[in-house]
Amino acid sequence: MMLSLTPSAAMPQTLQATPPPDSPATLLVLLHGWGANAQDMQPLAQALGPVLTQALVLAPQGFEPAASSPGGRQWFDVQGMTLANRAQRVAQVLPRLAQWLREAQQYSGVPPERTVLAGFSQGGSLAVELALACDGLAARVLAFAGRCASLPTHAPQRTALHFLLGGADPFLPADHALSTVQQLRALGAEATLDLSHGLGHAIDAVLLQKAQQRLTEAATA
Repeated sequence: MMLSLTPSAAMPQTLQATPPPDSPATLLVLLHGWGANAQDMQPLAQALGPVLTQALVLAPQGFEPAASSPGGRQWFDVQGMTLANRAQRVAQVLPRLAQWLREAQQYSGVPPERTVLAGFSQGGSLAVELALACDGLAARVLAFAGRCASLPTHAPQRTALHFLLGGADPFLPADHALSTVQQLRALGAEATLDLSHGLGHAIDAVLLQKAQQRLTEAATA
């Protein structure tokens, strides 16, 4: 099925994949990276939407314009961001994203246990942090080149976290991602890490296939 992202009539500042299902069974939310926009989630919509049963696919626009990227959006400001203040900036935007997601679930009629979040880079990191802050608000997170703001001290018990990463990503070393996944597992979470060796800060066919596999395994579990 060829899915095309177009403006949603019901959800402001959100694109919706058409054709939408008559009665959605699952909700797939796509969060773009810094300096991009919702339309850039088109490849993920096409790759992941058909894997899920009767999925309604929504891609919201980042909450702020990205100052140095014309036409681009961001979820939180990266100017002047350091390891010390990153967690605070992420935490400040989480309530707004959680409220948006609850509204999307109400609009679609799909409950949290059949909701999947997938994001790239800043969007992937935000999806992970939302799962840590609001356990069970989504059933699964697919974080492409996404990370925790800091090594987690607690883990979600009702949201599975799947990290998908380029092995040569200059912004997120593979060993950091591995340490995060190991820590999450030690804390009782369902967490996985899939690598595409030689890939930088991007999504390729290998990671898309891994993501499809994770969703298929979850559906048949």
